[in-house]
Amino acid sequence: GAEVSPASLVAGHLRDLSPYVPGRAIAEIEREFGLDTVVKLASNENPVGMSPLAREAYVAAATEMHRYPEGGSPELQQALAEHHQVDPSRVLLGNGSNEVLTLLARLFLSPGDEVVVSEGAFAIYALSAKAQGADVVTVAAPAYTHDPIGMIDAVTERTKILYLCNPNNPTGTMFGRDVWEKFLASVPQDILVVCDNAYAEYVDHPDFPDAMLDRDRHPGLVVLRTFSKIYGMGGLRIGYGVGPDWLGDFYHRLRDPFNVNLAAEKAAVAALRDEAHVISSRRVNAEGRKFLRRAVKILGLAALPSETNFLTIEVGYGGDVADSLQRAGIIVRPLGGYGMPAHIRVSIGLPEENTAFAQTLAALLGFSGPGAPLLRQEETS
Repeated sequence: GAEVSPASLVAGHLRDLSPYVPGRAIAEIEREFGLDTVVKLASNENPVGMSPLAREAYVAAATEMHRYPEGGSPELQQALAEHHQVDPSRVLLGNGSNEVLTLLARLFLSPGDEVVVSEGAFAIYALSAKAQGADVVTVAAPAYTHDPIGMIDAVTERTKILYLCNPNNPTGTMFGRDVWEKFLASVPQDILVVCDNAYAEYVDHPDFPDAMLDRDRHPGLVVLRTFSKIYGMGGLRIGYGVGPDWLGDFYHRLRDPFNVNLAAEKAAVAALRDEAHVISSRRVNAEGRKFLRRAVKILGLAALPSETNFLTIEVGYGGDVADSLQRAGIIVRPLGGYGMPAHIRVSIGLPEENTAFAQTLAALLGFSGPGAPLLRQEETS
């Protein structure tokens, strides 16, 4: 008879699910291409690293690692509540904001439900929904920018969650206050609106609508933030949401008892105290972004507007350029998987890393124009 295997027991709606593919690790590229040094500009990390205060707290926590953390991480919950001036019960902690997204999908979605996402949005929104058997409705993004009003038009009676990312990864673009106000005025009150502000701390634009300040203007608004970007703690996996007061009770029923590890909690609490580190990280990023924007122009390429710690650059065919850069020891993110095969996404690094990227890209393109000396970012103190 036919071969019977327990593999046939895997839930039907999960059989065709493709996993998320993260940016490649430095060690992996060094091994593969026999390189001594690799510059990783692929995962939108903070090249400065985490706050010295956070590092001290992390090291100090090592003596307590044989103990379980306090369930629910109340110390960090309290610190974030003070930071954002909300009630601690509204702070939803996760093993990265990725886990918050996964838990929200598990809480709200069943097979046959729908979610609305933008074209070119972070892949995890759709992935976490599909894992629950929900259908994903994708709305076009004119000029690589979210169209929140168009997303409202896509809402049906089956819609449970609408996902916004502002500024957006992987494009770097943002929608302004006017669009956000119109969105809040007309979005249905009976759906969950998840607004991912992972890159909010990098925004310079005066018209940026900080959703955290509008957290009480929709009964289903959840605003996500992370410690993986400006706080430089991607390796510790810590992120959070601030949601309506009714949500925490359900969230805590579903999350793992110790979903935030003790080292991450202690480091995050310390990181919130180090405003100077955030300010200097923002400055390093702004200077690097300005340099890379100029380099892109010199090379005759175009970059999308960016309010983040990365630039999305049109290079012709992104996959080939990313492969060639990788062989030369520079890891960037090709965006074919996001329906943008002509683009690469480059995280802003330290001056010497940005210079290495610009000069390597120039060499790949055979560029020898008069602007070549300008493809070096000067160190500023």
